[in-house]
Amino acid sequence: FKAGDRFETVEVKDVQKKELFTEAVKGVDYVFHVASPFFLTSTNPYEDLIHPAINGTLSLVSAVHEHGQGVKRVVVTSSLAAIAQPHPEDPNYIYTETDWNDAAMQTVEKEGKNANGRVAYQASKNEAERAAWRFAEQNKVKFELSVINPVLVFGPAIHHVAKAEDLNTSVAFLYNFVSGAKTTLNPKGPSMNYVDVRDVAHAHIQAAILPEAAGERFILSAGAFSDTLIASIIKKRLPQYADKLPKEGWNEKDLTPKTEADNSKSRKVLGIDYIPLEKSVVDTIES
Repeated sequence: FKAGDRFETVEVKDVQKKELFTEAVKGVDYVFHVASPFFLTSTNPYEDLIHPAINGTLSLVSAVHEHGQGVKRVVVTSSLAAIAQPHPEDPNYIYTETDWNDAAMQTVEKEGKNANGRVAYQASKNEAERAAWRFAEQNKVKFELSVINPVLVFGPAIHHVAKAEDLNTSVAFLYNFVSGAKTTLNPKGPSMNYVDVRDVAHAHIQAAILPEAAGERFILSAGAFSDTLIASIIKKRLPQYADKLPKEGWNEKDLTPKTEADNSKSRKVLGIDYIPLEKSVVDTIES
């Protein structure tokens, strides 16, 4: 897909095959790697999630290293999953860009195919991002590297889907509130933070073009959310869906959830002024 003569998206059939990126990285200034498997059910964490994430990332950065002579910077989309290692000893722990989630891979190595799908996804993002930084350092690459670490991404969908089952994970999460599929509001859990997709897009551009973003990773988080808070927003702003909302699990305490992610670096360096939860939820559902 091309937008004018300055932007092009490239979809490859298998991100693990480096040769498929060869032509795509020629004659461009900036490369964004935004593809990685994202699903929380897996029968084989290595084949389904971890190897594709690592190999896909390495395929792209190595293709840029070998064939993208004009590339100034590569921006890799990672995740808070690569940062949010559990800290049960400190319920008020706030994650920053200095944190890594190495414990996820240790859990997968211990449990193998029995590893929880969510932990396997976290491991895939942690190991893929570490691999990118390691490749850049070991190969003394000429391009600069920046990494974006978003939390759960809300925001309006621009792609058409034929049926609800085809919605991506994060959009489906909100859709379930108004479709009747969600019957109970769950308590606020760890790492329940959101960011709007429009802020994520803006952050990618800023991470590519700002000199001070080179060699840095950025948490993208607009704040915390909870099932109760989302349901209350829908009830207030989209009353036509009120009868579809879950009747069980409403919790007044969850109306003011606390964030676990420090977004000060993305605000200061990238200049992100985050879209509020209410706007993000309403725009997502109306899309």
